[in-house]
Amino acid sequence: MEKFLRKLYQKFVLYQKQALLGDIKFWFGVDKLKIKKEVLLDFYKNFWRPTFFGFLSFLKNIIYFENPFSLIKKYATDNWEMWYYLDFLRKEKIIEIEKSGKVSLLKKELKNFFPPIFKQKEIKKILEKKLKKRIKKEKPVSFLFELKVKKDYDQLPISQESAIFVAKKIYDYLPLNKKFLFVGDDDFISVIMGLLWPKFEAVVVDVDEDLLKKINQFSKKFNLKIKTKKIEIENSKKKLKGKFCGVLLNPVYTERGVKTFMKFGLSHLSQDGGFVFLELGDEVIGNRFLFLQDFFTKNRLIIDEIVANKIYYPYLEIHQEDKILGKRLREIFDEKFLERNPRLGAVLFRFEYIPFLVKKRKLKFPMYAYL
Repeated sequence: MEKFLRKLYQKFVLYQKQALLGDIKFWFGVDKLKIKKEVLLDFYKNFWRPTFFGFLSFLKNIIYFENPFSLIKKYATDNWEMWYYLDFLRKEKIIEIEKSGKVSLLKKELKNFFPPIFKQKEIKKILEKKLKKRIKKEKPVSFLFELKVKKDYDQLPISQESAIFVAKKIYDYLPLNKKFLFVGDDDFISVIMGLLWPKFEAVVVDVDEDLLKKINQFSKKFNLKIKTKKIEIENSKKKLKGKFCGVLLNPVYTERGVKTFMKFGLSHLSQDGGFVFLELGDEVIGNRFLFLQDFFTKNRLIIDEIVANKIYYPYLEIHQEDKILGKRLREIFDEKFLERNPRLGAVLFRFEYIPFLVKKRKLKFPMYAYL
């Protein structure tokens, strides 16, 4: 099936390139310009050509959503891109489209091949059934997997509700059943994803041997396809075998921590592209985020999505600073109120990794020419 999809991708790139050459003369601002064919081909190669994994992710979502126009909001795209996918897939007899807007899958085996898309309620139900525990959304995820938090490793568990959200978000875009990399996983997202879909394959790297041992225990108990490896990211020059379709990073929330984890994760993505998920809270970074934005660009990472208000860390007193601040807060609030409220919020960034070099073109076009 993967060979079939690679051929389908090559066909789509050729189809879209030729279709754009014919259609671009109708686009606003471009209709009045005389642009050479070789310039347009160069633009397509650099700016519009999708990666293999980007193509698969979009294809997967077309299959899962009966109304394809819902993807315009999800991917922040337009009718033109939607048209090219629908027209191509219809001509290739992958899908069938009804006048009412419903899309039906003709090549049924694709639905079983792609990683599934879950609803959060569905994830909660599956986890409670398999773990035989009730999900308590505001409690730390470490409670669910019985991990003792270690302050020396800067561990701080997100809430169970947050962990479910992160797992769902990765499955939304996971393009293929290729190995997924977790750089740090004291939130057990790898285990959650393995419990949801038995075909899921992952490698978890972390410095905490007890954490890795706990993940291995769950992997063995539920027959999950998760491998672990002890690595201290900052000092390690080790590389893992094989390439990955994506990576989840939960780094130290400092500029250096983000860059160090990012470099390790990016070094393991393939020439097919990949998706990078980054959990990041602003404890001390502040305006240094400008330097991180520059780092993302230099490493060919496109920020496709930023989700706030979904990831938070329940109130726990782990470090000395927590106890000092906790004492001050208890002068104003009672204990039960503090337990119900978060200690720290984080944002989930989703990047698409572009594996090929994108060259900037300096051509004088009007601002309103949509090229």
